[in-house]
Amino acid sequence: MAKKKTVSSKGGKKSPKTEKKTEQVRSVPPPFPLAMVICDNIHRDPGSGKLFILGCFSIIGTETVPATHPLMGLYIELTNGRGNVKFKVQLVDAEEVWPPIWTSEAEINFDGPRAVAQLAFMAHNVSFERAGEYRFQLFACDEFLMERRVLLITQDQIEK
Repeated sequence: MAKKKTVSSKGGKKSPKTEKKTEQVRSVPPPFPLAMVICDNIHRDPGSGKLFILGCFSIIGTETVPATHPLMGLYIELTNGRGNVKFKVQLVDAEEVWPPIWTSEAEINFDGPRAVAQLAFMAHNVSFERAGEYRFQLFACDEFLMERRVLLITQDQIEK
């Protein structure tokens, strides 16, 4: 079973040592994402250890913008990983004009390529400056793997 270790960071420049390690990791195929689900919350049952995904959505409604969404979960399931793999998720506007409005990082140690690993991220008080389309993006060792769209719409857009 793959083990998860979560580390938070806002990013920064890579040192030459980090770039060499990234090149070495890229010599093997990246992990394959099986699922990426946006939800209200993710609960881990203390008895079974199973994750429960609560309140799946792809649209956020708001009365006005800017708006702050109090809590969002992002559930990700992956396979085909080898050894320690660093993951980064970020929430960006669809055109990627602005810097990411939320980022998080995690590291998973895959026991082998057939292992299935789960990542559960919780984003608290995410501020959206404007209505429109946003994307949760997933990267492994700085390589883009997939993205999921989420729309922020205002009340007047809902009524149309």
